[in-house]
Amino acid sequence: VNIQKLIEQEGKKFVALSIATTDSYKDDAGQWHDKETIWHNVLVFRPVAIQFAEKLKKGDKVELIGSLSYKPFKDENGNTHNQAVIIAGFVQHQPKKSEEINTALQK
Repeated sequence: VNIQKLIEQEGKKFVALSIATTDSYKDDAGQWHDKETIWHNVLVFRPVAIQFAEKLKKGDKVELIGSLSYKPFKDENGNTHNQAVIIAGFVQHQPKKSEEINTALQK
């Protein structure tokens, strides 16, 4: 998670944030490799999800469920493009590996 901000427009509150995803694959020798990291823009509108998203910190791992939407924008040359945005209805914190290990050891 990165760059979150609370925005209020026309009486509606929402949180804008970016998330990064990186797919991995195992080669024939059994070694894991990461593919290119891709950044996604996310908007959160639901009040409970907004309260949660406001507490996120840079680097937190999250799970989200939502729908993909496209919003038009104009570049510096006046050309119109569509930007993909995830409209998240559900956001949940995912523990980092060290947190998972510590939690398991405490049980």
